Amino acid sequence: MPDNVAIRRLASREALMRRIRAGDSYSVLLVAIVVAYGMMAVLTTSQWHRTIEGVVFGVVLLLALHTSHIRGRWIQVAAVVVGAWILLNIVQSAAGEVFEGAGSLMSVLIVVTPLVVLNRILRHPQVNLETILGAICAYLLIGIAFATIYGLMDHLGGDPFFAQGDAHDPVKFLYFSFIVLTTVGFGDLSPATDPGRIVVSLEALIGQIFLVTLVAGLVGNMGRLRGPSATGVEQPAPPDPGDDDA
Repeated sequence: MPDNVAIRRLASREALMRRIRAGDSYSVLLVAIVVAYGMMAVLTTSQWHRTIEGVVFGVVLLLALHTSHIRGRWIQVAAVVVGAWILLNIVQSAAGEVFEGAGSLMSVLIVVTPLVVLNRILRHPQVNLETILGAICAYLLIGIAFATIYGLMDHLGGDPFFAQGDAHDPVKFLYFSFIVLTTVGFGDLSPATDPGRIVVSLEALIGQIFLVTLVAGLVGNMGRLRGPSATGVEQPAPPDPGDDDA
C-alpha cells in the first residue's frame, strides 16, 4: 500500500510538471501570485526584502508569460529584464538604500503581462477551469500593474502620489491598487493630483467591467467550444438550393 501511495504521488508530480512545461497551468500561476503578495507583508522588516520580493515577483512574471505560451526570443528578453531587475534589488539591499527609478526597469513587463494572459485565455478553443483561473490571474496582475504605475507616478512626478504623505513603500501601492480595483474604497489613502485621480478612476472602471463582462461571460460559457474552427473538424458547407432535386 505505501508503494502505491508513493507511485501515485510521483505520478501526480510528474503530471503537474508536464502541465507547467506545456503551459495553460493557470492554477499554478494563481497560487504563485497569492504567495508573492502575501510574502510582501511578511518580509518588509528584512534588509534583503527587496531582493526576495524581486526574485518572487520575477518568477511570477516569467511563469505568467510561459503559461501564456510566450516562447523563443520574447521569453529570453523577459528573462534578461527580470535578471537585471533582481541584480538592481541585490545592490539596493546591500547598499541599504533605494535608488530612485530603479523599479522602472520592470514596469513595461509588469504592465504587459496581464494583456498577454488575457490574449492567451481568449484563444482557448474551449472554456474550461484553467480559462477562468487565467482570467482571475489577469485580474490580479492588473492590480499589480496599476500599483507599478502609481509607484512610477510617485517617483517621476513633481508631487507625491498620495495626499497622505510622500513616503510610501510598495506594499501600500499594492494595497491601494487592489482597494481601487475592487471598488471597496476605504479612504485611508487617496491620490493627490488630477492625473492620479484619472488613473485611479480608470482602474476602478476596468475592475468593474472585467468582473461583470469577461469573468461572468466565461463562467456562463463553461465547457462550450468557441466556434466551429475550435473543434478541429471541418464543417460541411450549406446545401446549394439549386441542387435540390425534390
